[in-house]
Amino acid sequence: MKNKLIFKGRPLIKAGFALIIVLGFGLLVSKPLQAQERNIRQQESLLTARKWMIVEVKKNKLTKLKKMDGFRMEVGNELSLSIDHKFGYKNNDYEYMSGKWKLDGKKLLLIHDARDATNRLENSHFKIIKLSKTELFLKRLDKPKGKIVFK
Repeated sequence: MKNKLIFKGRPLIKAGFALIIVLGFGLLVSKPLQAQERNIRQQESLLTARKWMIVEVKKNKLTKLKKMDGFRMEVGNELSLSIDHKFGYKNNDYEYMSGKWKLDGKKLLLIHDARDATNRLENSHFKIIKLSKTELFLKRLDKPKGKIVFK
């Protein structure tokens, strides 16, 4: 009841009070978003800084041709991600696959053409478990699932 009496007849004070609340809430929300944006930019810069070579595949199904739709993941294969969100993947048989990549928090999405004769796009989903200047540790979220270590 007191609040009504204090602000009664003073619309500028009401508007100013409401504006302060809205601005305060806006500042509280924008700080975490800026930190998250900065974190994504740091991850992108680490991913694009070098060419990544597979040094370990933790599940045999990832190395089988039929299971991986014609493009298996083996030790020695090379993945390169560029700043313009395009990627290239070269395997030991001198085959090359390219497409676009997208980073969504801790998830890496590779979008590429299908390896068969159809004219469609396929997605490969990975979770980034560890990322540093010298090591990239991915977990494949699609079937066949498995873990891959890049250096």
